Amino acid sequence: MNTPLTTERADVSSDLQWVHAQLEEIVTASVRVQVAQENLARAEALARDHLEDSKVRFLLLRLKESAGLNEGMAEQWATLLQECPDDLQIVRYCATRLVKERHLDEALSLVDRHLPASSENPSRLFSRAKLLSDIRAHEQSDQLFRRLILEHTDRNIRVEFAKRLRKRGLLADAYEAIRPVAAHLAPGSKAAELATALAADYAFFKGLEPEGGLAGKDVRIVSMKHAILHFRNRKIAEQPPEKAVSVALVTGSLGPGGAERQLTRLAGELTRMAAQPDRQLPDVVMRPEKVEVMVKQHTEPAGSTKKKQGLDFFLPVLVQAQIPVTEINKLPAISVAHQSVPDGRLGRMLEQLPPPVHYGVTRLAPVLRANPFDVVSLWQDGTCLFGALAALLAGVPTIHLVFRGLPPNIRKDRFREEYPELFQALAQVPGVYFVSNSRTAAEAYAQWLGIPVVRFHVLYNGVPDLATNASPADEQKWEAFKQATADATETVGGVFRLEPDKRPQLWIKMAAMYLKRRPQARFVIVGDGRLHDNIVALAEELRVVDRLLLVGLSNHVGYWYSQMDASVLLSRYEGLPNVLIEAQLLGVPVISTPAGGAGECFVENETGHLLSDVEHPDMTEACDKVESMVDLVRSNESLKAQSRKRAQDLFSLDAMLSKFLSLCVPVMAVSENDERIDFPQMQRMLA
Repeated sequence: MNTPLTTERADVSSDLQWVHAQLEEIVTASVRVQVAQENLARAEALARDHLEDSKVRFLLLRLKESAGLNEGMAEQWATLLQECPDDLQIVRYCATRLVKERHLDEALSLVDRHLPASSENPSRLFSRAKLLSDIRAHEQSDQLFRRLILEHTDRNIRVEFAKRLRKRGLLADAYEAIRPVAAHLAPGSKAAELATALAADYAFFKGLEPEGGLAGKDVRIVSMKHAILHFRNRKIAEQPPEKAVSVALVTGSLGPGGAERQLTRLAGELTRMAAQPDRQLPDVVMRPEKVEVMVKQHTEPAGSTKKKQGLDFFLPVLVQAQIPVTEINKLPAISVAHQSVPDGRLGRMLEQLPPPVHYGVTRLAPVLRANPFDVVSLWQDGTCLFGALAALLAGVPTIHLVFRGLPPNIRKDRFREEYPELFQALAQVPGVYFVSNSRTAAEAYAQWLGIPVVRFHVLYNGVPDLATNASPADEQKWEAFKQATADATETVGGVFRLEPDKRPQLWIKMAAMYLKRRPQARFVIVGDGRLHDNIVALAEELRVVDRLLLVGLSNHVGYWYSQMDASVLLSRYEGLPNVLIEAQLLGVPVISTPAGGAGECFVENETGHLLSDVEHPDMTEACDKVESMVDLVRSNESLKAQSRKRAQDLFSLDAMLSKFLSLCVPVMAVSENDERIDFPQMQRMLA
């Protein structure tokens, strides 16, 4: 017979077991981020009275990981590991959290402490190989797996290695790992099912690639390439030149960037032209009929604890113009099995795609089928990745791949292994246009991809005349700054995001150097971003903070240009910088690094200066150029008029609109190896 104390302990133990079971059920069911976010409140309520229990905290932290929470997670895992230092599951989550926060060296150290490479225990080494794989230390993990396979006969090692290789898309390697033991696996077991599936997939994809072409290749990229090439012989119906076309402009966000601004302007101009039947453009017969913007994300996901800045910055402009905006993230994901894919081989490829491409196929393709467009214009590399195959599946006749800067082989932080295969395959598909906003970028893409530069069209940015009126808030900022710098004789400005590519720290250093030369100068930066606090700290350190105004984001950029004597841009990467064009429209000379197409925006020594080096710009040279342009324009008022005229002639909205509409007719593919194509003749045809 139980004593009351024993009964109470039994009740507590039973209650805790029930909580464990409930939490495990919730964690198992929360495979999607949104589901995990929805389940989090219930799980926290269940755990509230049992937070001293390590298993409860472990399950709760796993759910938070599934919900995409980040703040303080590394510290919480580290605390739990201190309590349970021998729990390899907790070690795994600690290590993977460190990798998510880009602390790979710390993650490797953690693995070495708990599962050292010097161990002679095969089981511990097997766990080490798996954990190295979990933290994406794939080279070390693969070496250890292969060593264990050579030294031991345990089939589980081969099966586990094959499973992990397959997850990374390395189909041929996975097949070779499991093949020697496939016949000895228990029929009906998960291992046997894996071996059978790998053999079938290997046989299928071996038929697509040349002999040995699958070894070391990500089969997801192979699938993407061949799914695109499925359309290389597609037939596009001829359209009468006077036909009105429907246009979808697709991008990643509506944040405060140059590409987003340009897309918003183009959408507005197309919409206005569609509403004005009598509006004519020289040499243009194609007219827009329906215009829509599709954006991957402009609102924050439910349960997000950290707001991304400005994803909807241009949304009000589109709403005011009554341009429909579709948020792709909010579209239902429709699996390939539930879509109309008549060719079985194509369907099989579509089941194995890189995640971004799969995203577009399941979300964007169905809506493009239900709401057909004549033209789908995909802006920026990431959008091309998720949108191009979706547009092909939906039967879109004309597809634009619009590049807004230098290619990702140069901008390493933006490179993805999918890009070369994606673009090279798309170059063989009829109806696909490669479009860049500068000659410089077009040449760089063509060289990188081995695609004839004739395939690229330059669509220069269209920039409207800027109003110089201000909001009351902007006027107050400027008047207060004028009073604080009443002795100033010149104002050097810049309009750019406070992000690493724009190098705002370098701009502050330039300002500090310039101020020593001309102590009556003052400085204005319009823009915001992640480096705001760093900029403030650096300005204080270099003692320029009293001569510097950080405006932040503004919808009255023309007003701020009108206060400047020169505008300076020190970017590492650019496409065709709108800000250089905008400044010239108001007669403000510009000084820029030779980033992207910056040099195509102005006339050297007349309306601006280009610095000598983009990677390591000389700040003494920058100060010389700023000083020169400020003095030159002050002594020659006609230069302001020349600056305005050139910007209006080359970068007008009408020029942009005419060029865009000329790209709304389907074209046949051009292959670099296609000897039937006369490239000079094709260039004349497409000019």
